[in-house]
This record gives sequence, C-alpha cells and structure tokens, in this order.
Amino acid sequence: MKYKQKKIQLTNAELQSHPLLMELTKNDVVNLKVNQCIDKLPIDVIQMSLDLHPLPVTLDTNNDCYLTLAPSGVLERFKAHPLSKKLFLKVYIYPADAVDHVLRVTLLYNCALTLYLKNALGANIQQRHACFKAHGIHAPKKTILANLANTSPSTFR
Repeated sequence: MKYKQKKIQLTNAELQSHPLLMELTKNDVVNLKVNQCIDKLPIDVIQMSLDLHPLPVTLDTNNDCYLTLAPSGVLERFKAHPLSKKLFLKVYIYPADAVDHVLRVTLLYNCALTLYLKNALGANIQQRHACFKAHGIHAPKKTILANLANTSPSTFR
C-alpha cells in the first residue's frame, strides 16, 4: 500500500477525524485522567515519542486539511505541552481508496496486537527500569512513567 510521508509542525497541523473513524470508535471506552507530568517531559523525549507514532491520514479535498485514520492519544496529550510549537508530527498520507483498509488495520489488527503485548507491559517496565539502574543509565521515576500510563506506580512491581 503506497503512502506519502510528511513531517509537519504540530501547531500548524490541520487535523480532523475522518467521519468513518468517528463512527467506528463512537463506543470506545477511554479513561484518561489529567496528566500532570506532560509539562515536565523534555522536548526531545516528546519529539521522539511523536516520531515513533506516525499518524495515518488522508486528504480532505473540501477543507484543505488531513482526516485522521486512527485515534492518537499520544498526539492529543502532547498538544498541551508548553513547547508544542517546537514539535513536529509525522503523517502517512494514504489515498482515499485505502481508507477502509487503513481503518481495519489501525482499529482492529493493531489493537489486537497491542492487547497481546499489553499483559506483560507493567512487568517489562519494572524489569527494564531495574536494568537501567543496574547499568548506571538514568531512568525516569516510576511515578512519572505511571502518570504517563494513566496508572499507579504499583503496576510496575
């Protein structure tokens, strides 16, 4: 499947949810709390996180904007960062005839793969955090990681 890749300034990104994305996700359950530590994250950490999560989009021919083809909690959380003007968003621009396929992959296949890996994420973060310390590599506090994960630090035990 062919797509074009583009990097745009986050504050200049004209984004709207694709109408079909909104319809397919209208019954989603999301429990996000106010995230206190986003403001404290270094800009390079946020930029790398954005780079690791490119946003699939298609062009809206009527409004001269991008229609998103996947929900992006990462993007939404980083828009509020005080230095968001310095951030760039990577988008993958798909043709209109690929919308159904991209939605199927992002909303079903990708979620299923994520769920498969999710069961061990807390334990993996705990083990990785310990390995970072053992190797003398600076690691963020578990409270910061827990805040980012919208959970409590005891999850990483």
